[in-house]
This record gives sequence, C-alpha cells and structure tokens, in this order.
Amino acid sequence: MRFNFKRSLCWAACSFLASSASVFAQNHAEPQVDPFPQKLEADLSAGTTAVYMLDFKTARKHFERAIEIDPDHPAAYFFQLMEIWYELTYDSLANRNSQTEKILEYQAELASRKAEAYTKNPKTAAVGYLYWGGAQGAKGWYHVTRSNWIRAYFAGKKGYAYMQKVLEIDPKLTDAYLGVGMYEYYAATLGPTLKALASFAISGDKAEAVRDLTIAQTQSRFVRFEAAYFLWNAYAMEGNHEEAHRRALELKKSFPESPLFRWCEVCVLLQEKKWHDALKVCEEYSALTFSGPQDENARNPFHKLLTKIYYHAGLAAYNLGDIQRAKTYFDKTIDQECEFQGWKVLAYLRRGEIFDIENKRMEAQAKYRAVLKYPDVYDSHKIARRRIRKSYKDEQETEWSSPALVP
Repeated sequence: MRFNFKRSLCWAACSFLASSASVFAQNHAEPQVDPFPQKLEADLSAGTTAVYMLDFKTARKHFERAIEIDPDHPAAYFFQLMEIWYELTYDSLANRNSQTEKILEYQAELASRKAEAYTKNPKTAAVGYLYWGGAQGAKGWYHVTRSNWIRAYFAGKKGYAYMQKVLEIDPKLTDAYLGVGMYEYYAATLGPTLKALASFAISGDKAEAVRDLTIAQTQSRFVRFEAAYFLWNAYAMEGNHEEAHRRALELKKSFPESPLFRWCEVCVLLQEKKWHDALKVCEEYSALTFSGPQDENARNPFHKLLTKIYYHAGLAAYNLGDIQRAKTYFDKTIDQECEFQGWKVLAYLRRGEIFDIENKRMEAQAKYRAVLKYPDVYDSHKIARRRIRKSYKDEQETEWSSPALVP
C-alpha cells in the first residue's frame, strides 16, 4: 500500500509549544505555488509511506532523490526531518541516541534555511512559511521531550507565528490549521506546568485547538490523517478512552500495514486495563510479524515494534493471572533484537519479580543485576537496586503498570 503523501505531513514535526505573537495581515495578490510539486510527488509519497512502515532506509533514499530533483524546494528537507524524528522516537520518546539527535537538529536548521529562502518571493511565501513553521515546530517538540523548556519556547514561538502567516497569505491552505491547533493544545495543556517560563505567560485554548484540528482533519488538502492521529494521541493522554479507542480503530483501518498505527489500539487497551483484549491484539500483531517475507532483504515491518509488543503481551498476561504466558513473553522480550533497550530492561525487572513470587531469590537477583548493565530508563536502576536488597514479594503490588504507553 502506498500512502498518499498529500495526507502525510508528520504530526510530530508540526508540534508547537510557545505563546503567540501578533502577526499583521499581509495581502498577497500573487498566486501561491503548490507546496508539493508534481515532479516530487512520487518520491515524497513513497518516502512517507516508508516512514509509516518504519522503513527508514527506504524513506531516506526517496527524500534524497527528491532533493536531487529540486535542491531548492524545502519539501524534501522537511520530510527528511520527519523521517529522522520518527527514527528517533518511533518506539519511545525515552530513547536517547546522541548521534541521531545531532542529525535532527542539523536537519531542522537546514530545512528552516531552505524554507526561509522561499518566504522572500511572494509567489512562494506561503510554502516557505509552511515548512519553516514545521521545522521550527519540530525543534520545539524535540526540546519539550528533553525538558529544554527555554529552547522549546523560542522555537515554538517562531513556528506558531509562521503557521499564522501561512493562513494570512493563503487562507485556503488550511493545512496550517494542524500546526496552529497543535500549538493551542500544547500551550493549554503544558503551559501551566512550565514554571520556568511563567514570565512568558504561556496560555492556550483547548477548545479552540480541537476546533482547528478538526478543520485540518476535515478541510485540509494534505494533513487530514495527521490531524486525526494527533487527536488520537491527545485523547489517549487525557484518558478519554472511548474516543481514543474509536480513533485508534480508524487509524488501524486506514493503514493496516503500519506497525505504528496498529500499536495505537494496543496502547488504548492497556490504558483501559482491558488485559484480555490487549493480549489478543498483541498476539495478532505477533502473528503478522511472522506472516510475511522473512529473508534479510525483505524484512516484515512489524519486527520494528515486536520487542514492545512482547513486553506488553507479558504485562497483560500477568494481570490476567496467566503467569506462565507472562514469563514466556518477558523471555521473548529479553531475547528479541531491538534498537531501543527500554522494554528489554523492564522485562528483566518483571522476570526478576516473578522469580521472587516463586521464591527463587537467587534467580531474581540475577535478573535485577542484569538491569544495571543497561542504560537507566523509567528509574530502572533505582528499582533494580531496591529489588536486590528486598524481595518484590515483600512489597508486591496488585498489578503492574507500564510507562510511556503513548508514543
């Protein structure tokens, strides 16, 4: 399935956090160029499809070819930024890769420079501000995930202002409502928590954000899918399980080949503590992983999130009281190759806790010590050291939860 690039601007790369600045209306009589020129369509479409399939190598090839075709147009540079963002965060926002993070920041600046050049010409100004705003928004959201609030503020402020300019120059380019709506949402939900930026008086309107995002979902030319995806993410984070589940099913139906969008349903089911349904969907995902091409050169895309799926299948099985199945899935998590080590670390903790429940203290401590060999994620080192000193059985909780369910 090839996903239409005209519906495929990266939702994350348009995220904004900042207070708004007044922007004076500009009346441009000049007709605006298409943000997605036909000569780039094939590569942008194929590259974006590959991103949602988590096939980053193929995506890079297509975006690099689009740059070769038109090295001045900002589109492919922005799409490359989108690909780098997903490569860094597709499994968890907790992932840390210093090399990829440096590439992301470099690409954001490169995309911004290319887009800024387009703002100098009245015929291309809206296109320039669209991609300039998107690139700055990507920087802002990246800094939010790293708690770099001041840098997030200034990047987001630029991004939001540029998206407003898009609508002032070309009101028909309603794709910009995605960025505007996302800014409003994050300003409303995150702003009050950012005490470090209190002097900037960050504020947002959540109802207005939903309105703008709905416009993007129903009226935009290019970002309807991303608006729907962002709204799913927002409802999931807010705990509106019914609406989040409905939107997750829509995402899954619209692009069933995407591992990322299939995860959306698993995420909501885990949040709802519907352990039986979550386990069933995880097992369906696992079956899909081994149903397609398995040779080295045509790997099934579902492998990319298999470690995460195995871990959460184990979590669901444990909460159903099926300890043997839980052990099997946690062992699979530990054995599965992966790029992000976080789920493997948590599986070591869970296996150690099960050994404690079974009164196998030496085996339990071995698992806890294994945790200390990996990077510290979700306070794993602190928990492991506590478990080494004191058996989990002595402080056993009624159920396990899982951090970072929402990607």
